[in-house]
Amino acid sequence: MSLLIVILNYKTAQLTIDCLESLVDEVKALPSSEVVVVDNASGDGSGEKIAAAIEQNQWQDWAKLIVSPDNGGYAAGNNIAIRPALAKPNPPDYILLLNPDTVVRPSAIEALVNFMNEHPGAGIAGSRLEDPDGTAQHSAFRFLNLGGELEGSLRLGLASKLLARYKIAPEISDSACQTDWVAGASMIIRRAVFDKIGLLDEEYFMYYEELDFCLQAHRAGWECWYVPASRVVHLVGQSSGVTLTKEQPKRRPLYWFDSRRRFYLKNHGKFYLWMANLVWAVGFFLWRVRRNIQRKPDLDPPYLLSDFIKYALGRGSSTSSEKLGLCQQIKEDWIAHGRDWTKPGFRAVAVQRFGQWRMTVEPKLLRAPLSIIYRFFYRYVRNVYGIDLPYTVQLGRRVIIEHQSAIIIHGYSQIGDDCILRQGVTLGNRYLERPFEAPKLGKKVNVGAGAKLLGGLAIGDHVNIGANAVVLCDIPDGHTAIGIPAKVIPPKIKSLTEAHI
Repeated sequence: MSLLIVILNYKTAQLTIDCLESLVDEVKALPSSEVVVVDNASGDGSGEKIAAAIEQNQWQDWAKLIVSPDNGGYAAGNNIAIRPALAKPNPPDYILLLNPDTVVRPSAIEALVNFMNEHPGAGIAGSRLEDPDGTAQHSAFRFLNLGGELEGSLRLGLASKLLARYKIAPEISDSACQTDWVAGASMIIRRAVFDKIGLLDEEYFMYYEELDFCLQAHRAGWECWYVPASRVVHLVGQSSGVTLTKEQPKRRPLYWFDSRRRFYLKNHGKFYLWMANLVWAVGFFLWRVRRNIQRKPDLDPPYLLSDFIKYALGRGSSTSSEKLGLCQQIKEDWIAHGRDWTKPGFRAVAVQRFGQWRMTVEPKLLRAPLSIIYRFFYRYVRNVYGIDLPYTVQLGRRVIIEHQSAIIIHGYSQIGDDCILRQGVTLGNRYLERPFEAPKLGKKVNVGAGAKLLGGLAIGDHVNIGANAVVLCDIPDGHTAIGIPAKVIPPKIKSLTEAHI
């Protein structure tokens, strides 16, 4: 049985190296296994440190490093290693997701593999996570439910007894048992599960992705097991600081609230999300009142209740422009444009955001007067600055328009996050016979002066399009298109001065 172990590193180089060192004997016991470390755009030299450790310790036979240019989050980072592994002619039978802040006890990985071999109905299994002194941590859980939300937020002994059957984190078992989901710090997955339900959901930046994955596997008929014979030390919260248990953790990041909201909306709908949020907020408020009266220690993240009300109930977000409020979108665009509200590019983007927002206003009767305002500003930007950016464009976040001459963007174009659109750009043509076949730009595309992208083209992530280019074909990720018509230059050419045109 072959095994792929994936370790996702973000600014925890030494922890990752310690984790690799604990895997040396495990790999020897499982000769058909390999380890892939993905550095999730740490930007602090982690990749170099890990690569040097692999070479210095002569781990090259079983360990390799992949450096991601972007930090797409936990799911996206793991998928960077999982996706090509599953595409191989002989893909691994099992894939183990392992946190960098873990140290594997002897035979822990072998115990997981043996369990999966002996239980063909098990699609997922998790290790017993523990402190360095051997104290067990909660790592097997029930699916989220209203009773569990109340029990976890209220923290009242009598209520916990009455709601014991709904408790999200039940008592820790000393023997292998079936559970709803396990912590992703050490989680082994059968390849057939990926074949059935696909990869990890990359719409989650961090947190809730392993819960969602286990739920999808459960719905597809796979069992999930907790295997305490596999013991793994987990230095809780060392990577993010969010899940610290023995001291006050950091303030909850916005992506935690985004992930929670996405999980409920995706799997249970708006009404259940609203009920879950209400139950949690009421229970947590009562707990805070009781904590103050009884002078109990405060180990909750700072501003948790106010942040929960603000973000979990949908008043803010951090992952997509569709979830951001209008003011937040415009503020983000203002910062991207150098905090200069007089820039034509910023004004064009702000009007576009307003045009999209007014179509979501309730009641619908308000949309008519707002549409009159929108059309006035849209025509003003188009006639005065020559920027034609309809509200129907799917515009990503932090898109910068560096305006010097006319810029026309087809009404059904899709522009990814962090793109730069420079002077003279024409994306599509409104008079095409097939108007819906507009270009699609990936993330961080830099479109140079005079470029024209016509028809239903797909432009990959991180593409640079040089001056005066006419792009007539799809451009894959990481390439540079220059000349008339466009030439595709391999990524190894780092600047236009190196290219021979």
